Amino acid sequence: MGIETVKSVELLMGPQENVTGLGLHPGESVDSLREQAYKVLDDNEGKYDETVVIVDLLGGSPSNVSLSMLAKYRELKIITGLSLPLLVNLLNFSDATEDTDQLINDSIEVASDGMKLIDKNFLKHD
Repeated sequence: MGIETVKSVELLMGPQENVTGLGLHPGESVDSLREQAYKVLDDNEGKYDETVVIVDLLGGSPSNVSLSMLAKYRELKIITGLSLPLLVNLLNFSDATEDTDQLINDSIEVASDGMKLIDKNFLKHD
């Protein structure tokens, strides 16, 4: 899901230099994902003060791999609930703020606000 979500955001926003999509393909082990993730985080350590990891589900393999990395990468921030609106908001405003926690919280709110139940009642006017 991570790889395809990055492809989707790049379709909308163009190439993104500071985004890497990872994921498991059929037949790959969690150890393979862990190796990929460590490589990305090791590369990021020399370039950035913080790294934000977005995973689909809390408790899934990407989440578990990320959580295990907190011991080594103390400035790692993990967001669960990967969605396109979340990623778009993070990327749109990542240069506009120095406060990563505020950016993350704003992006989570944008993603949550974008979730609506659309049915016949949605179309009713008062």
